[in-house]
Amino acid sequence: MKIYLVRHGLTNTNKEKRYVGWGDARLSPDGYRQAECLGRKFAQLPVTGLYCSDLSRTLDTALPIGKVRGLEPAPTPLLREINFGQWEGLTYQDMTEENRDTLWQWIDNPFRFAPPGGESLDEVFQRAWSFLEPFWANGDSQDSLVVVSHGGVIRSILHRLLKLEPEKLWDLSVENASISLLQRNGSDIEVAYVNDCRHLDDDASSAGEQQALAGK
Repeated sequence: MKIYLVRHGLTNTNKEKRYVGWGDARLSPDGYRQAECLGRKFAQLPVTGLYCSDLSRTLDTALPIGKVRGLEPAPTPLLREINFGQWEGLTYQDMTEENRDTLWQWIDNPFRFAPPGGESLDEVFQRAWSFLEPFWANGDSQDSLVVVSHGGVIRSILHRLLKLEPEKLWDLSVENASISLLQRNGSDIEVAYVNDCRHLDDDASSAGEQQALAGK
C-alpha cells in the first residue's frame, strides 16, 4: 500500500505568513496553478482513493486530481490543519509581547504545547493518524491513496514515522503542493520520500527538490 501525502496549493495567507489553521482560506491564483500541476502528475500514477481535509484549500487542490482519476474527493475534518486558537489569522509580527513567550514555547516544542485555545501537534498527529491507521490495518496491499492535507499535519506524520527529535520538526520542508510518500514494507510503514515538488514548474522545482532522508 502507498499513501501520497499532498500539501494544498499556495494561499494568500501562506504568502502573508499568517497562522491560519481551521480558517477557510482559498487558494491563490498560483495555488490553483499548482493544483493543476498535481492533477497532471497523478494522471500518470495509479490512484485508488482520494481524501482531503474539509477546508476549501485542500478540496480545491484535490479536485484536479479527482478529475483526471475519475474520483470524487472525500473530505474529513480529521485531516484539518492545526487549530491555532487565539492565534488564528495573526502573523508573527502581530504577536504582542504578552504572547511572545507562549509563541516561543510552542515553537520550541509544538508537540507538547498548544496555542491558547488551540491544539498541540501531538493532538494533531493523533487526530490525523486515527484517519490513516485503518487503511494500513485493513486496506488492500495494492491500494494507492492520495491524501491532501496541510503542512502541520504532514510534518507531524513524517516526524513521527522518521522518529526525529522534537526540535527537528522545523527541518522538515513541506512546501505548498509538495508530495511525500508513505509505503508499507512488511509490517513497517516507511517514508519513501518527502517534499517532492518536481511536478511543479521548473522555476519552482529547484527550491522544492525531493529531500534525501539520509540527511534527516
